[in-house]
Amino acid sequence: MLLLGNGLIRKNWTAMKPFFSAVLLLVFLLYPVAGALSEEPLRINNSIKPPFSTKDETGFLDLLLRELFRRMGREVVFVRLPSERALMFSNAGKSDGEVPRIAGLEKKYINLIRVPEKVVDYDFVSFSRSPCEGGSWESLSGRSVGFIIGWKIFENNVPETVPVLRLTSPLQLFTLLERDRVDTVLYERYAGQRIIKKKGFIDVSECDRPLAIKPMYLYLHKSRSGLVSKVAETLREMKRDGTYERIFEKTLENE
Repeated sequence: MLLLGNGLIRKNWTAMKPFFSAVLLLVFLLYPVAGALSEEPLRINNSIKPPFSTKDETGFLDLLLRELFRRMGREVVFVRLPSERALMFSNAGKSDGEVPRIAGLEKKYINLIRVPEKVVDYDFVSFSRSPCEGGSWESLSGRSVGFIIGWKIFENNVPETVPVLRLTSPLQLFTLLERDRVDTVLYERYAGQRIIKKKGFIDVSECDRPLAIKPMYLYLHKSRSGLVSKVAETLREMKRDGTYERIFEKTLENE
């Protein structure tokens, strides 16, 4: 009976062997994804600038980055900080990354690595209560100007002879313009138009031409350098398969 029992065991094992092999293969294939999802979420600085980022995280960058990192098997948590402080946090490694930022910040913030695929183009424009042309930084001459602390493109390009008011809040910026406390404010086109529409600033309008149109990037802290190439390739994949365009149309196309 024992031999018969052993024979039955061997027979059953032979029959079940393909099943157990398939189970082991499935576990092996899923292990990297499960391991990635068990890691700490990535903390990405992304200030609230509707329609790019919103409190309920349904803005363009919110949806784009969540899908991007989901494809990589990673969760993401958005950290809301003032622009200048956000850069210091990410450079110090207190956050894992920074978005959206212009190219070249890695020269000053040496612990940050730029992901070499742009996330979006920003139209940097001027807004005023009176007719204005825009189109060049020199067009700001003879006007008082306001912009947000930490926006490096404005800090680096507004002529030194122009009186500048630096603020921390976009709403405060446009409110001062509406009250005629400053001649011109500088901001991103979509985000500026959203504030004007939401707050009913009917006397404020965008100047005729952008001061600059720049690609904007995601930066990662050097401790996450191993993710840079994969993030860039995943973003390119989202552009190829139409996901990027669908998110763009959903969040920005109707602005």
